[in-house]
Amino acid sequence: MLIHREQLEVGCILDEDIFVKTSQPIVRKDTVIEEKHMEILEAFLVEQVHVKDVLVTGDKFQPKEMSEQPVEEETDKKEKETLPFLDQYLQSVQLFKKEFQTWIHGEKVKIERIRALLYPLLEQPREVLSQSLFLHHYSTKEEYIYHHPVAVAVLSYFFAQKQGRSKKESLQIGLAGILSDIGMSKLPPRILQNKGILTDEEFTEVKSHPYYSYRMIKESFPVANEVLQAVLQHHEREDGSGYPLGIKRDKIHPFSRTVAVADVYHAMTSERFHRTKKSPYKVIDDIYRNHFGKLDPTVVKTLMDSLLTYSIGTKVRLSDGNVAEIVYIDEKNITQPFVRKMNEKDVVQLSNQIYIDTIIPT
Repeated sequence: MLIHREQLEVGCILDEDIFVKTSQPIVRKDTVIEEKHMEILEAFLVEQVHVKDVLVTGDKFQPKEMSEQPVEEETDKKEKETLPFLDQYLQSVQLFKKEFQTWIHGEKVKIERIRALLYPLLEQPREVLSQSLFLHHYSTKEEYIYHHPVAVAVLSYFFAQKQGRSKKESLQIGLAGILSDIGMSKLPPRILQNKGILTDEEFTEVKSHPYYSYRMIKESFPVANEVLQAVLQHHEREDGSGYPLGIKRDKIHPFSRTVAVADVYHAMTSERFHRTKKSPYKVIDDIYRNHFGKLDPTVVKTLMDSLLTYSIGTKVRLSDGNVAEIVYIDEKNITQPFVRKMNEKDVVQLSNQIYIDTIIPT
């Protein structure tokens, strides 16, 4: 929708790049608006902007009325609609946040509430669920701890379905994904509120969260043993380098191996206080280079195949600021796909000098 700058609120999501007589936008499409962005727009005398009709909180955006003449809606093109899946996802994140706050204060986990916020997200066609590959774009540093479990759950379910697992098993894997980090609510406030790099002592405490998650579930409701194992083991690695038990592949449950890949992928593609996000293509390359022998290769292959399948035709922003469309990706060289830059006919292969910076969600 098209609104006046003064109608913007913190949490709005831009629906188009904003240009001001420049070749590059001053604020990019899909930016989650903060106070600093509103100050930039005011400084550049930007009067109107396009935003999605949903806030990053998942609530519908209702622009406040203007005292002056309201902005007229465009008549030469149809207003874009936000995908229902994104609406549901953002709302599920906020529902999970409310539950998380109750756990901090000692409440037990209510499994019926978790299922109620998760299962509607999973009742989508596979093509819609493929959007889970790009949910990291909507995760902010401040809200990462709430976005991550929900996104991991959807990714885990999506991978399980792609691997041909039954609906029952896929739901169990998705449930394990969303429950795997609930133990973070039991960490000391100084860690939860830390906006910098953790000390070795603090990281040791963080590594206890799978135990906390496991105990919270055991104390609250009966759940399949496979789900419990996946929750406890989602940070274990096949070479024995993981935690909290340091076990190797033969003792790691298959459900946990799926959740582990979803967990690593979303964490590495998301912006966090202590770590800058990477593009999905750099993450895949990093997983092959630095996580070889640590993660289940079958699940990693599922992730890579999914990204290849659903990336063709995707718009991306390159490191030089240009917008391009992916036309082909060689699975042996996933970080350097062939692209066509906007308003150009030639197809070029990316290089180490010019690479994909980020996905532009549709």
